[in-house]
Amino acid sequence: MLDKLGYLTAGLGFTSIAASVAAWYTEKSEDEEENAHAERTGIFIGLWPQTFFALSLVLFKLKEMGHDKDVERLVKRLEKSAGEINKKAKDLK
Repeated sequence: MLDKLGYLTAGLGFTSIAASVAAWYTEKSEDEEENAHAERTGIFIGLWPQTFFALSLVLFKLKEMGHDKDVERLVKRLEKSAGEINKKAKDLK
């Protein structure tokens, strides 16, 4: 599970790089104000990849250290709690 999340976050990092470039180029026009807005948008989205890549490295390291079983237990507990909450919500209706 941790390796899947690691690949997902790495993919999000690469996707946000592409989104940053796309946002910058698609919003450009001849108006200087719009160009400044396009540049700010591209820079804002360009701040995301570092976070995604760092999270990816942490997840892969946790998998390497053997914490995958801990995550599976946690997910099962969360699913059980979510089921109980859904049951209570249905009972209130």
